[in-house]
Amino acid sequence: MPRSSQLLKCLVLCQTLSNCYQPIQLIRYDEIRKEIFIIAGELGTIEITIFEQGQWRYDVTET
Repeated sequence: MPRSSQLLKCLVLCQTLSNCYQPIQLIRYDEIRKEIFIIAGELGTIEITIFEQGQWRYDVTET
């Protein structure tokens, strides 16, 4: 089960992506690693990982 800090950060980041008109392709919680993973963007070029304590990291790939 995701922690409340992860869920809140996920909500904020998804709202930010939506405000920038970026489609959200996938949101997944990995029960083993205890991380939320988001793929967004027209071509899935934005990857966001939200760690257990609510910290997050993003990567943008060029196509």
